[in-house]
Amino acid sequence: MKVILLFSLLVAFNSIKGRNLAGGAKTVITKPSTTKTNPGKPTKIDIKTLLRDRLTNILKKPVIYLYPEEPMDVSVQLDIKDSKFSSVYPRFNGKNTWKVHAEPNGDLTINNKKYPYLFWEAQSYKSQETNEGFLVTDENAEAFLEEKLKILGLNEKEQTDFITFWLPVLLRNKLSLCTFQSKKFFKNLELNVTPKPDSLIRVFLTIKKLDEVVNVKEQKLKAVERTGFTVVEWGGSNF
Repeated sequence: MKVILLFSLLVAFNSIKGRNLAGGAKTVITKPSTTKTNPGKPTKIDIKTLLRDRLTNILKKPVIYLYPEEPMDVSVQLDIKDSKFSSVYPRFNGKNTWKVHAEPNGDLTINNKKYPYLFWEAQSYKSQETNEGFLVTDENAEAFLEEKLKILGLNEKEQTDFITFWLPVLLRNKLSLCTFQSKKFFKNLELNVTPKPDSLIRVFLTIKKLDEVVNVKEQKLKAVERTGFTVVEWGGSNF
């Protein structure tokens, strides 16, 4: 009887210790520590955090340029679904909104301070299309970016800003699959500008590092023209 009672108590203790939903404690897994000071001590890992880190895509450095035909006050609102802002600069001065004074040369003013563009980054659980695109090596990366960004409607300044941020990634990768995301991708990243622009150009590049050459359907890009009040946004992700 004593053995049975002791065994029942041990089972009940382990059940309480391992609860996650009813008791509110986090489910954890353990792995042996590799530290020299205490190599046998297990390290706790939060499963939810582990899965989140594996599933999250970082939408890096989307920046927004505004070019009105004449000086005007502009409202720029971002509505991102299944995503979470990780950084914004300058800070929103409305609900997910920047209220700025914009000049035709691209200068933006908020609270008497000038900015060349509006910046944001986010964590997203939405997948990105990579079923077609371009194979890019470190040797042709610069020429690739210059050619494609011109087709997509970026001016020389915007191209330079884009290339100086993403070229180092392509050079480090050596071989990459590059895909420019379609309008389907932007449905979860709504950009609402008031007054409504005549031209809205959104360029988002997904970069996937490859270890070997693969067969990929080449993506067809449609040339973009800029007319009237123009808003340009570019960003990307690196896998």
